[in-house]
Amino acid sequence: MPPNDPKNALDHLILFLPADPATNLPKVPSFISDNFTLTPGGTHADGLTSNTLLLLPDGAYIELISFLPSAAPSSLSTHWWSHHATTPGWADWCLTNALAPSTFHPLVQATHSEPRHGGRKRADGVDVKWAVTFPRGPRGKTPFFCHDVTPREVRVPLGEARTTHPSGVVGVVSLTVMVDSSAALDATRAAYATLLTDLAHADTTHSCFGTQRVVPVPELSEGAKVKLVLPRDDADREKVRERGFWYGDVVLAAPAREGKPAGTKERLDGGGGGEDLQGLWIAYV
Repeated sequence: MPPNDPKNALDHLILFLPADPATNLPKVPSFISDNFTLTPGGTHADGLTSNTLLLLPDGAYIELISFLPSAAPSSLSTHWWSHHATTPGWADWCLTNALAPSTFHPLVQATHSEPRHGGRKRADGVDVKWAVTFPRGPRGKTPFFCHDVTPREVRVPLGEARTTHPSGVVGVVSLTVMVDSSAALDATRAAYATLLTDLAHADTTHSCFGTQRVVPVPELSEGAKVKLVLPRDDADREKVRERGFWYGDVVLAAPAREGKPAGTKERLDGGGGGEDLQGLWIAYV
């Protein structure tokens, strides 16, 4: 697969939530449970995290994830998502393709480490297995890859009942990665150009890249976009101050309906008492 090949599809997005001690699963806020159908996930093989899934008609999904209350602090401090042990919100994003992980890795070895195998046990007892290829450097800035060992439908059990949501969402429109300097923008832009489709919407402050969809949906003619941007104001500069980058403002699409006209969007988190998860939006199309 040559650089800039568009066959890398958006696989899933990782959203950290606090754990519910009563269930050892993510404690899902009402602004999510009121708008999405929840699909049970399970506990990961490392015994540190558990998840619940929001499966989307375009084949991607949002993984609601939390660290287990029983996880040892020493294990959390060395975990690749340790930043989110106390900070809920968007943590990472993942691409996939049809290649075997051993075949794929030589194509990205300049930016990504060797594949590692993982898994979890679903709530119904079924074992799910995969291999993940993580980028070198901070997690969430550059996507990782997931390749299935068990069939993808075991990990992502799509179906009308699971992908039909009260909000009507059908897929991912975009996500945003913000970096703290022009040098970081140039370096990240170069890395993305080998993984994503360069949409040539670029200037000195931003770039735009494209992905494919796992499953085409009629409401969305294009794949999800990745916006790479610089801070615009002091509030943005504060977002990138600690880690040098920020990832969030995930926008999902839903068909327009009464009271939700086409061309408008609304934010679900961060308002009306809802927890700020770094931007969860619905755009009406």
